[in-house]
Amino acid sequence: MMKSLLDISIVIPTFYPGSIINKCLETLPEVDDIIIVDNGHNDIELENIIKKTDLNIKHFKIGDVGLPKSFNFAVKKAKSKNILITQPDVTFETNTIHNLLGALNKYENVGLLAPLIYENNKYSQFDTLNLNLSKNGKLLRLKSKFKGSNIVPEGDCCVEAVNATTMLLKKNILQQINGWDENIYTYLEDLDLCLKLRRKNYQIIKISSSKVNHIGFGSHKKENASKSELSRNWHFIWSSLYFKHKYTSKLEFIFFYIKNFFKYFFKTILNGVIFKKKKTVLNFTRLKACVNFLFIKKSNYRIKF
Repeated sequence: MMKSLLDISIVIPTFYPGSIINKCLETLPEVDDIIIVDNGHNDIELENIIKKTDLNIKHFKIGDVGLPKSFNFAVKKAKSKNILITQPDVTFETNTIHNLLGALNKYENVGLLAPLIYENNKYSQFDTLNLNLSKNGKLLRLKSKFKGSNIVPEGDCCVEAVNATTMLLKKNILQQINGWDENIYTYLEDLDLCLKLRRKNYQIIKISSSKVNHIGFGSHKKENASKSELSRNWHFIWSSLYFKHKYTSKLEFIFFYIKNFFKYFFKTILNGVIFKKKKTVLNFTRLKACVNFLFIKKSNYRIKF
């Protein structure tokens, strides 16, 4: 008798992940639909890894478009009504995905299920995030910093937001909320999605019996670390400005923008004067993100390897 496969489509966005994706693929259960959305340009190493595996992988090369566009693209290509989003530097424990799928029928009005996230064998303090929401998902006041918790949940629990390390969603619900915001390239696209779900009164639930291990900043090769760091900083600042502009009052956004602009302006000058090259470049990159948001208004910073 043929073994039945799990009814799920697994989506992995990549940007020159190197060999680290092998560990992710090795820990996946047997499924009929694995989608790799490749943001790289002619990534031969990734192609060779895919050729050597026995998994049923669909490899799409769509260019350097960022996470939200990659996710939305994959959802349209997915065969299953259940979509698991994950990352190349994630490994799955036994029954992680089985337990997530099992919880779909356990809870009513669930919009997103997520496993517990561990980094370096320690529970991640950013596994869940508090966005200061009302009961119907309205953002009461956007916090300047998203603070997490290092307390491991003793059982399943409802939360306000989770990061995009690994999450299970239903295709029809994603279609209802129009998927991910494609104005974002990376950073805060997961919080934006959670806000959209909460505003539709969908629950976001962490499943305590489901666990994954995440390396953290491990989705790129080590030799690309310096360029990747600049990209991360540029996009985090840009996305923070976008998120603030989208969800707060005009006055609050203006204050937030001015504070960030002058902070990185003076840090660039100061570190340049004392010849701290790395910090000068890093803060100038953040400053450029501020200028881009004001005049260009597109998350268009890209790196080439």
